[in-house]
Amino acid sequence: MGQTVSRMAHSHEVGPNAVRTSRIRLAIGVLIGAGALYVVVSSAGGFEDAFSALGDARPMWIGAGALAEAVSYLALGLLLRRLVGTHVDRRTAVGLGLVVSGLGNVLPAAPAEGITMAGAELRRRGVEARRTWVALALLQWISVRTLFAVAALDALVVVAVASRRYPQQAPGRVTVAAVALSVLAVLAASAWLAGRRGTIELAAVVLHKLRFWRHSGTTDARAEGARWHAEMHQALGSPGRHASIVALALASCLADAACFHCSLVAVGIAVKPALFLLAYAVGMIAALVPLLPSGLGVVETVVPAVLHYRGVPLATALAGVLTFRALGTVVPALSGTAALIRLRLAHPTMVAEARSRTGPHTFP
Repeated sequence: MGQTVSRMAHSHEVGPNAVRTSRIRLAIGVLIGAGALYVVVSSAGGFEDAFSALGDARPMWIGAGALAEAVSYLALGLLLRRLVGTHVDRRTAVGLGLVVSGLGNVLPAAPAEGITMAGAELRRRGVEARRTWVALALLQWISVRTLFAVAALDALVVVAVASRRYPQQAPGRVTVAAVALSVLAVLAASAWLAGRRGTIELAAVVLHKLRFWRHSGTTDARAEGARWHAEMHQALGSPGRHASIVALALASCLADAACFHCSLVAVGIAVKPALFLLAYAVGMIAALVPLLPSGLGVVETVVPAVLHYRGVPLATALAGVLTFRALGTVVPALSGTAALIRLRLAHPTMVAEARSRTGPHTFP
């Protein structure tokens, strides 16, 4: 966790090498994603059948999915505001959430570019640099952990349902349950470690040694780690505040899942709860595949395959996933672009008022 925060604190230092690396990553990702997408589209008989299913989609369910995704980003923005503090108004926080997880997720170096742009806007509004990077790092940390926790719990639900319906397939269920419980155990252990001051201090010392050419010999890395740890605890606040932060992250994840459900129903897929949970968990984990912005191509391959395995026509399954991608990836990316433009064009008087509300920060 400490290494993540420190890397983010330096992520605004973008040079020609970083730009070149981002372009190479994007090119590799596009090739991999296009290859994966070609496989599933070929298996589905081409895009024609999928587009035909999209043409028959029910607008009411598409509207419900769009509303669910809006709720997801509203919860994400409120979560960011909790981490930053009341120095940012709700509208700005929601816009920054769209920049980080909407626009940021489709850029080559996702999510670093979205984090960097959001960080610049927070600092422009007077939020101290340390609080900015801690808040954005915690936003990613909590969101990703919530995703894996939901995926693990989904797997346990699927195992419970399968145990009742297919008692003869016990070995497979045991493996899935063991993996899910292991994920939950790792999440719990890592949360405990990240909350300890010694862990952050050790991470700061290790990072300091790895980046020795950037620091003077008098830098006290352990003390710096202690300051990062103190700021993390200040951002999370009391146990009650911490619980509300986790609740917002969970609400954002569940609203996104609701959008996925509405997208499938819109094209006529009547999925049972266990299949829906499995498909959503697989899709969200596939979206985290490195080199691919938002899992481009991989999500469109594995999720239709999971649905098809349970009897859904492949073309219809692809149509449902493409609907979800439009609502959950394309629209947030466009909204994040619009939000970034609005934030950057904010009148200087508005920015000055935001800076005056920020007030000074005091660090141990």
